[in-house]
Amino acid sequence: MNSKKKSEINKSSPISRLTSHPSSHFPSPFSLLTAIIFIPLCILIINSCTTAPQTGALMGTVNLDGESDHSGITLGIYEIVTLDTTITRINNQYPHIGIKISQHTEFDHRFGTLIKTGETDASGYFQITDIPTGVYNVVAIKDGFGFRYVYEISISDGDNSLSDVMKQSPFNHYIVDDERNFVSEKRNGKREKFFSPLPSPISQGEKTPKTYGSADITLFPATHITSDITSPTTFLSHHHYIIEQDIIVDDELTIQPGAVVRLNQGKEITSYGTFNAVGEYENFIWFTKNDGFSENLSSTEPDSNYIWDIVTLEPYSQAQVQWCKFDWANVGLHNYINGFEIFDCIFRESQCGFKAESVDSTFCSNLLCGEIYNAEQAGIYFLTIANGLIERNIVNDCENGIKIKNNSNSGISNNYIGNCYIGINISYYCESQIFQNNIESCSECLKIIGQSYSEITKNFFSGNICIGFNTQIYSQYNNLKSEIFQFYTYYGEGKSNSCQNNYYYTTDSSEIEESIFDKNDVEPNQQPFYGIVDYKPFLKEEYQYCGIQQE
Repeated sequence: MNSKKKSEINKSSPISRLTSHPSSHFPSPFSLLTAIIFIPLCILIINSCTTAPQTGALMGTVNLDGESDHSGITLGIYEIVTLDTTITRINNQYPHIGIKISQHTEFDHRFGTLIKTGETDASGYFQITDIPTGVYNVVAIKDGFGFRYVYEISISDGDNSLSDVMKQSPFNHYIVDDERNFVSEKRNGKREKFFSPLPSPISQGEKTPKTYGSADITLFPATHITSDITSPTTFLSHHHYIIEQDIIVDDELTIQPGAVVRLNQGKEITSYGTFNAVGEYENFIWFTKNDGFSENLSSTEPDSNYIWDIVTLEPYSQAQVQWCKFDWANVGLHNYINGFEIFDCIFRESQCGFKAESVDSTFCSNLLCGEIYNAEQAGIYFLTIANGLIERNIVNDCENGIKIKNNSNSGISNNYIGNCYIGINISYYCESQIFQNNIESCSECLKIIGQSYSEITKNFFSGNICIGFNTQIYSQYNNLKSEIFQFYTYYGEGKSNSCQNNYYYTTDSSEIEESIFDKNDVEPNQQPFYGIVDYKPFLKEEYQYCGIQQE
């Protein structure tokens, strides 16, 4: 390239123009200042737009049964409950035992975290805005009308219709179906009524508002029970019944799925007639204390000392109890009916869960018991039961998980018992067959005293003490993992105990002997009062058929 062309190219290049005309091509100080301020501001605005939390609005209609003015109903948006990791693990590992927990079994707004509230107008319409997107539970409540829950609704960015989000959650199908049936039955004049002596809130002369057809949820007037039940009576689905005094059931009481029975402090229900309380999965009947139900959804927790007393099934009465929740009771359910069977129920936050006493036989299966802390009671308690069966239950976080006492003979199998002070507590002239259970993370997994005898086979134990006893036992083919003692003999009967063929998570005999406390570990003059554990031969690997077995 010749020098002339190089010169022409250089003169036309941007660099040459800038260097040859500096005053006309460099930005002014004002332009630089504007750029310095404006560009970071734009970046900040863009970032804030992309990182700001998204929010949505929820709108819908809630009606009051039998009313033309539906104003003043409070709607609450609540965080979903964090499910207990131990229970969810057992649900996944052994789906055939206990109760599968969900928002429906665990959510109680009295102990929940409230995010937003709203209120209905006269037509029942409400709108709640600025809800962070996510999954929530919804509460609709009004004094005198009880409350309803809507579980696991998903709030998306923008507007969300309650009717639409309810359909998307499997937990709310019964609400949608109930509202359709409710409207249809109201139009056809086929709405079920209470039997005497309870008045029907639907039959008190109030016409059905036209807005029923558009209601997502209907609240029903709460019924106050102040007299005994002496004729056939029905507690209807999704109605609230407040037990204001001790009630005797002399005739037939039927409680439908979704009914809420709220008992005042210290009050009880005693049945001499027929007691039918059969709910549904995802539509439990709920027995709870009448405390902490604030219309404005205040965050004040209920009084922990406020508990109701007991539901008692007396001898010669009849009962069906399934898919029920009992909480905040002295004793959730006390059975005196011979041959009674209970399934699929939840007992928690009480002095005692399910108790059976002084009958020939009682059978309980697929219960979930937790947070039962009275040392004299238990999650499941059999007292003087000639022939009992306790199987496929989940008992977690109790003082005594299962308690068998006073001339009781029971089979205990395929249960998960965890995080209890004593997993299974057997005392005073009892005989038990304990097999294929998981008893984990207990201070003492199994305790047997008072001239009782137990056959203990194919269980998995883990805890501070796996098996403690002062009487004779037969224990074989168990997997035992203790923090302190595999076997611990208390002062009592100095008998020999057949404890062969167990696995101790070690094959060192000296380590196994160190984990056993028996007559060899006390003074010679005390040895007649302590048993001996005959642990040889022992297994060299885990016994594969131990613990809960799949169906």
